[in-house]
Amino acid sequence: MKKKTYLADAINIAEMKAQYDTEAKKIVADKGVISWIVKYTVKEMRDCTLEEIANAIEDIEVAETPVHPGKKKTEAITGMTTEDKVPNEGEVTFDVRFYVITRNAERVKLILNVEIQKDYYPGYDLVTRGVFYCARMLSAQLDTEFAAEDYDNVKKVYSIWLCLNAPKKEADTIIEYRMEPHIIFGTKEGNHRYDLLSVVMIGLDEESCRKKKTPLHGFLGTVFSGEMKPAEKLLRLEKEYGIATTREMKEGVGRMCNLSDGIYERGIERGMERGMKRGIIQGIERGEEQKLIELICKKVRKGKTLDTIATELEENKDDLSPIYEAVLMAAPDYETKKIQEALHGDKF
Repeated sequence: MKKKTYLADAINIAEMKAQYDTEAKKIVADKGVISWIVKYTVKEMRDCTLEEIANAIEDIEVAETPVHPGKKKTEAITGMTTEDKVPNEGEVTFDVRFYVITRNAERVKLILNVEIQKDYYPGYDLVTRGVFYCARMLSAQLDTEFAAEDYDNVKKVYSIWLCLNAPKKEADTIIEYRMEPHIIFGTKEGNHRYDLLSVVMIGLDEESCRKKKTPLHGFLGTVFSGEMKPAEKLLRLEKEYGIATTREMKEGVGRMCNLSDGIYERGIERGMERGMKRGIIQGIERGEEQKLIELICKKVRKGKTLDTIATELEENKDDLSPIYEAVLMAAPDYETKKIQEALHGDKF
């Protein structure tokens, strides 16, 4: 019966997480919320007011996660589909996708995608995934935004990632990855359209709403805070950030907060049953560590050195060294549990 209880809890938590993701995407798709994100991440709109940006946003599209396993995905709101299907290239589903019309004389259209990412170490590089999403948004424009041999009409794309549980040194950061020319030999003449894709990573943690390192971090930290009650959150969003308290926003924030509380409480209950005396926080930390170990194992199998791994993961070499040594000792099986036991001993 115990196993059945654990399984039931796991299913309930997974279902609540799916519902939370859906509500979070709906809130991010609010024009007021999108305007804040665009203001601080899209250089073409940096000098615009939030009101001007809101008026420039078109065709917001949200991908909804099914509430119950096996149920059909809800139809998208309007405009572009969030499912990008290209023959022989597979299918990609975007969280939120929309157009922005810039205010310059040419009325340039930008295509933007916003992703909510809770797992900072999913087993692959998030920036690489962002570049892939940009590539798909570019290739999907053929025969919709431009015709063959008419590449001057290709629209610039952005993939913007809200990383909610970023590690301390990555929290409170906004980093853009974009194409720039590097002259290997000779000189460059004329203006070429190479600035066609940007990946923007926004690092956030639970402290972001209090630290307010940038206006965007304070705003998004408030939107995704797991500590604020709905009434407090809505009041702060309205008073400090000018977000109108519509019925949809009020209901969405309320549902998201309730789901967040439910996930947290279920996690604590499961942790107590399994003897996790240090509580749910320790469980989250171990889960992040496990994913980091799995990522390092993959790189060690490829023969990569500690210096190379530290550079690729943008982590401090000294911080990774104990894990790296434990991984080497665990060869050739590389069992994550044994590596964690080697790192923590009896405390694991």
